Amino acid sequence: MWSAAGPGQPPDEEFYRRMSRPDNEIPVALPLNVLLARTDDAAIALLGLQVYSSGVAFQLTVRARVWADDGRGLHEMVFAHGRSASALLLGVEFADGRRASNVHGFGPRDGSDLVFHPGGGSGDDRTVDQEWWLSPLPPEGPVRLVLSCAPLGIEETTTELDGLAISRAALEVVTLWPWEPPDRDGGSPPPPDVPDGSWFAGS
Repeated sequence: MWSAAGPGQPPDEEFYRRMSRPDNEIPVALPLNVLLARTDDAAIALLGLQVYSSGVAFQLTVRARVWADDGRGLHEMVFAHGRSASALLLGVEFADGRRASNVHGFGPRDGSDLVFHPGGGSGDDRTVDQEWWLSPLPPEGPVRLVLSCAPLGIEETTTELDGLAISRAALEVVTLWPWEPPDRDGGSPPPPDVPDGSWFAGS
């Protein structure tokens, strides 16, 4: 479980270790490409799994044959935040009942220890690729991915992955060196050097 040391204190090291891919490991790649949902004009698929000791990363790809939604690009629909949040809904459920989704933010909720959130990505009006991170590794049994996207005409659908295969792959992860938490006391990085008299120097 992740936790903060107390009110006003920073989270413990486990928080940082589980919130993103470990930077001290070479993951194991599971060559798994799964078409999660499709219509005549759109498709969403999972492309590959990268298994680490503390979780699994994967890429979600969205394809649209034709896209037009109130002037928003496909990438804007997927990566939107706030009140215009992404219309792409994605959730995960372990065999033991723990679940998480992008509807509820980036961290564990309701006593669950699941961390599930998007990472970087890119896209245009027809194609979007988005990285996702899930921690911890799943237990034995099916891992259910639940997906819906109303603007693309994709109703709620469920796809099952093999949780045991994912966890077994983690046994082959290569640890390069001991993991270290980020420098929480480093403050903001210094500003870059800019030429004297330039617009940036005056900003």
